[in-house]
Amino acid sequence: MERLAPNGCDVVCDANGVETLEASYEHLAAPGKLVIYGFHTMLPRGRGKPSWPKLAWSWLRTPRFNPLRLTGENRSVMGFNLSYLFERKDILRESLEQLLGWLDAGQLHALPVTPYPFDQVADAHRDLESGQTVGKLILTTSP
Repeated sequence: MERLAPNGCDVVCDANGVETLEASYEHLAAPGKLVIYGFHTMLPRGRGKPSWPKLAWSWLRTPRFNPLRLTGENRSVMGFNLSYLFERKDILRESLEQLLGWLDAGQLHALPVTPYPFDQVADAHRDLESGQTVGKLILTTSP
């Protein structure tokens, strides 16, 4: 991260939750904004049932952001649940139009997509676990 944003990030969007929130906050520049929109790491893998002890442990480890620290470091923490915006199509439409405008104007750039042939799934998994990848990794079934 330091190579890509040596002075910190203006915005960090975190859907992982407890496993990454503290690091996401620490990567913020001043005046940076941490946007929390999910707690993926608290959910069960696959179609499993929730583990109540794991959920409790995750809740206990969830960072509590101190308002004095936030103002002193000139950073913000905010959260939202996209599910609640489905009834506000006006907001979704306006936001999508703004994002698409930025994309058309070259102000936003998509992260790279790195394809791996399906028979190299172990290589893709290894690279993903290394923490050195940027963007998305995809598995392809045809050349």
